[in-house]
Amino acid sequence: MQKGAADPAIKQKVLDYLDTVEKAKSKEIAKAISEEKSAVDLAVKELAFEDKVEYLYITTTFVALKGKVAPPE
Repeated sequence: MQKGAADPAIKQKVLDYLDTVEKAKSKEIAKAISEEKSAVDLAVKELAFEDKVEYLYITTTFVALKGKVAPPE
């Protein structure tokens, strides 16, 4: 079963929320914006493809706005 495109409203909610935090997990974003995690996952995937967010692997996976979190030294 193929999923459609992410809802633009959810993508904007994700970007707005990530602007208020340094980094967050997908489930934290979903809870904060009151959306289903699967919809948030799809939005984050598209935003990463659009180079607006990035995945961070710090013992677990986080999401952050592109360039907001400095790389480890």
